[in-house]
Amino acid sequence: MVIIYKDSSAYIPLKSEQLLGFYSSKFEFLLSRENISYRIIDYRHPPFGVSDNFEDYDDWKGDYFVARFGHELSDKEYHSKNYDVIYDYYGENMWPNKQTYYYYDDKVRQYELLKKYNRHIPSVICNNLDELLNDVSVGTVVKSTYGGGGSSCFYIWEKEHLDNIEEYISNSYNSENFFPCIIQEYIDFDWEYIIFSTGDEIYGYKKNVLKRYSSPNSFPYNFPNEGAWDQFEYLRPVAEAERLSVGRIYGKRYDPEHIVLDEKELNPDLIQFILNIKNELNTPNLKFDMINGKVFEFSYLYSDTMCMIPNVNNLYTVYNSEFNSFGERERGKLSHWKWVQAKTVLKHLGIIK
Repeated sequence: MVIIYKDSSAYIPLKSEQLLGFYSSKFEFLLSRENISYRIIDYRHPPFGVSDNFEDYDDWKGDYFVARFGHELSDKEYHSKNYDVIYDYYGENMWPNKQTYYYYDDKVRQYELLKKYNRHIPSVICNNLDELLNDVSVGTVVKSTYGGGGSSCFYIWEKEHLDNIEEYISNSYNSENFFPCIIQEYIDFDWEYIIFSTGDEIYGYKKNVLKRYSSPNSFPYNFPNEGAWDQFEYLRPVAEAERLSVGRIYGKRYDPEHIVLDEKELNPDLIQFILNIKNELNTPNLKFDMINGKVFEFSYLYSDTMCMIPNVNNLYTVYNSEFNSFGERERGKLSHWKWVQAKTVLKHLGIIK
């Protein structure tokens, strides 16, 4: 019996969810197709806390447990209180396992792991506002340890910004739980690398990044809804003259160039680093966001956007860790990518072959 934790409706606005579907729906479909018994548990029913004993919740007990435990605040508030008791029952027959779960949505913890492999961006960790005000400087990016999608960070590129740090925190998605946070050097580099490791395969693409922003909180997407974790469109900042004349600080949509990574960019050192992290976390799927060879974040939850990037060439380079070899694949249609992650999770747990 596989217990499937029903995805929170908070993730419906995500474009990727609309295109690819909820994790729980994909698990349900795949298990049904294989005639494997399962039960879907609504994440709000029953509410843990009535009893401290997991044995009192029969509906939650099975042989395996799979869940999309995301970072949206209402969802996280629930699952963060109950994760440990669920893991104590299932152990490694659960996805995400304990290692993966506690590295997700925790940039400080990730920083310590990345430092071990020299893939970290030099950072200062601040536990409160006083420490932040003392250490922040022009040319740095401030990120809450929590939050995703650029919703809880800001970029300080002018001296005047230093007078408004508290305002930038209040504009962040998780403003009431911003600390601890990290201060990182702003890396002036043309390309952001998005690298996926799904099952036995490693692949990815790079996109050229914006370097001008309308406000500190609009970094990195320059989107008007500051603190919105579910908006990923880029908008161009407007010229100063236009800003003064029409009072508008956001311009037209910016479509970054996307280029699939080749074998040279997926070099042996990078491949080994990715495999080391996956082995250390004992998890089947990870996405790494990198710039200039350094990782600023990784996640076990991600939209496999290889099929969505605009690219004339329909082929992409893939490294297969099982055969230790490179090859080329057609990117294929959305219908293929929709199931890849869910399949690798079920295979990793030994539920399907």
